[in-house]
Amino acid sequence: MPGKSEQIAESILSKIVSGELAGRLPAEQELARQCGVSPVTAAKALNILRDKGVVERVPGRGTFVIGGGKTVVKIAFNRYFAGKLFPMLERHFPNVTVEPVNDIMEADAAVYSTTVPFFPGEYFLPWPQERLNRLKNEGRLFPQIFEFHNVNGAVWGLPYLFSPDVLLYNKKIMRRIDPGFEPYSLSFERFLKLRTKLPRGVAFWSGPGDSLLLSLIYNLSGCGMANPDIFKKAVSLTGTIEFCGSFDDFLAGKALFSQGSRYMSRQLTEDFDISPMPLYDGRRPCHAGSEALMVRNTTCHQELLFDMAEALFRPEIQKSIGVVKRSIPADAAVAASSLDSSILRDDIFLNEIKNVDYAHRHMSDSMDLCFSTVLKKFVNSQISREEFLREVEDSYRFGEKRRRALDDFMARAAAVDF
Repeated sequence: MPGKSEQIAESILSKIVSGELAGRLPAEQELARQCGVSPVTAAKALNILRDKGVVERVPGRGTFVIGGGKTVVKIAFNRYFAGKLFPMLERHFPNVTVEPVNDIMEADAAVYSTTVPFFPGEYFLPWPQERLNRLKNEGRLFPQIFEFHNVNGAVWGLPYLFSPDVLLYNKKIMRRIDPGFEPYSLSFERFLKLRTKLPRGVAFWSGPGDSLLLSLIYNLSGCGMANPDIFKKAVSLTGTIEFCGSFDDFLAGKALFSQGSRYMSRQLTEDFDISPMPLYDGRRPCHAGSEALMVRNTTCHQELLFDMAEALFRPEIQKSIGVVKRSIPADAAVAASSLDSSILRDDIFLNEIKNVDYAHRHMSDSMDLCFSTVLKKFVNSQISREEFLREVEDSYRFGEKRRRALDDFMARAAAVDF
């Protein structure tokens, strides 16, 4: 729960936004008397507003609402953030103007949509520990969000929304090949055996092969076995599986499985359902997509941008995310009230949250950084299967492609719309 100074700052901010307050604000002593608090608490409230760029504090003169001159911050963000979330933030930061940029290298902050682990210290600032502790101590947020972008003990991004990946499957095809199919009992071995029962003309997997390959590697790596042999095994498995072209092809009944987030599952009709990721070695490691506002290490507005990032976890903004039902809000209570757990699909998403596990916990930094670039080349047939395995193994052992992979990945990251 916000402290007294935060509550006072929020109250003053609301009056500034409504036009009730302008110009010079009450002095600390007067504000303390009006609010029934100590001058120290009143001063802290005014400092909060100063840090947000709402007021200017002039020694010996007082505290003034900033007029026409607004703080300009450059943010690389996606369509969802621009259309749904930033209007909510504008109410809390009326003296901030956001300038959208496409190049992450020009940005003060970036809305980062990722399903790939990365090493972000080259470009971003870690979240200050006192902010993390404050959010953790509130007990409102899923604890998993503090681990999504936790690399080397630092939290580089805190997702305000996320979604565990699940298997999407065609119920009509499944009834023909496995009438007794039960999603929660799906094992990795049974999952792979289903491909041998497919009717003629039906593919096992929808979409590019990198999605299944990535899934297999993450699932295997999530079991604590990340090494080049995992890549070899996953590549071998995907080499025996037929693919069809796109998610639309999956919806047209041309494939048994696809993979996706809660947002994608909402497009399914009664002919489809979802399943948790397969069990492997008694565990069900699950990858997840997330969206976070990350602060660039070159910005001169560090505190302001961390304030904006932290504001995305306010209950009212989290409730707005829940209303949109695009993914899962980071606030556990909001998620529980906004998701329909009476439907099997949302029940699976809620249950899978506890299984989220990122392969970067088990991989070396060089493997993390190289993987997305090498995988893309392999899927696009730019390199052979043997070259793919050799490049992955080289990067695992020596990290020779670290810089090139990072630059390529960061250049593409801002364009992804989770």
